[in-house]
Amino acid sequence: MSAMAAGGNHASVASSASTVIAVAPQIPSDDEELYAAIGTAGRRPRTSAAPADSASASSGSMPGSTSGRSTGQNDSDVSDSSNGASTQILFQADIVKHSASMSSSVRAHVYEGGLRYHAFRDGKYPFPNDEIEQNRDDMKHSMSIMVCHGAYFLAPVEDRLRAGGEVLDLGTGTGIWAIELGDKYPDTKIIGIDLSPIQPDFVPENVHFFVDDFEEDWVEPQHKYDYIHVRHTLHCIRDRKALYRRAMRHLKPGGYLEFQELEYWPRCDDDTLTPETPYAVRDYIKYMEAGMRAYGAELHAVRSLAAELREAGFEDVRSTTHKAPIGLWPLDRRLRICGALLQTAFLDGLRGLSRRPLTALGWTQLQIEMFLVDVRKALSNQTIHAYLPFHDVYARKPMSCPSD
Repeated sequence: MSAMAAGGNHASVASSASTVIAVAPQIPSDDEELYAAIGTAGRRPRTSAAPADSASASSGSMPGSTSGRSTGQNDSDVSDSSNGASTQILFQADIVKHSASMSSSVRAHVYEGGLRYHAFRDGKYPFPNDEIEQNRDDMKHSMSIMVCHGAYFLAPVEDRLRAGGEVLDLGTGTGIWAIELGDKYPDTKIIGIDLSPIQPDFVPENVHFFVDDFEEDWVEPQHKYDYIHVRHTLHCIRDRKALYRRAMRHLKPGGYLEFQELEYWPRCDDDTLTPETPYAVRDYIKYMEAGMRAYGAELHAVRSLAAELREAGFEDVRSTTHKAPIGLWPLDRRLRICGALLQTAFLDGLRGLSRRPLTALGWTQLQIEMFLVDVRKALSNQTIHAYLPFHDVYARKPMSCPSD
């Protein structure tokens, strides 16, 4: 059961914000399980896959578009609450292996400065979709599940999924969340939407992937979905209010919309990181915030998410915050694994994450690489006990909605 279904109320997954993460007296030098966890998260089978339902996806768009579970938990970590232009190369996927009816523009990729990006709606999402980024996506997935004590969702939708519901996963990435949820709930139909065709070929029969831009209007029937899920994507959405309106229209009455997002600002429970402490990660985040705004998005959108959902007309807005450590410093073994995954995801992705946002600010590639030296040092500094807040915010569509 989900954490909500198991506990019966929101308080069962939350504790005081004053609780702190216990610090390990020393960092284990041979903790094989931690590094095995990272290796497992980063070794998923990869293909340049077309959506699983290739017949439905022949136009390269989602159907009707114009273009959980928790184990027993310890709540100590939870609280309420380059100027130079570079050559772009289009790479066409293997048309023999996959359906020839799939649009080549959808299945193409863009290569820029040694990094690979999506070609469909090129530039809409400023981060790569290459092997490194896919491994990072899977590491963030594993970290997110562990931070939430094994829960894939906190919204009370367990009964609907077991009975056979309709689920929409926006910004599905590699599709790992949708695939694993499909295995757990075989009677539920799950659709994953992303700008990149990077999901695997072989998925559960009840899971389907489509290449599309979910920030464009949806023309599929209203009241279709029991549950809409968004994770690690909010900071790239340009028009959040429009997304809330679409979700409201296409959710069934009483259906749930849930976001799971990191707040990209380091916190600390002791004096190892103070406002006066030199810490290049904070400087990096400030520049990335400006770079994302140049793309029309807000890096810190999660801070106002709950209020925006209430304003959009959603009810029963619940917010839970977990602590996601950066590194191996926590005493708790589960949190050390989470910290190892998050630290590795950051270190592996810095070059790809930084290129387009910082280039938008006028930085050269040499400037970016020189700056990232200090950022990597800061991320690897285990004498600083930093963590990022991981927010889970869900809300329910009213049973009677004027917008319908």
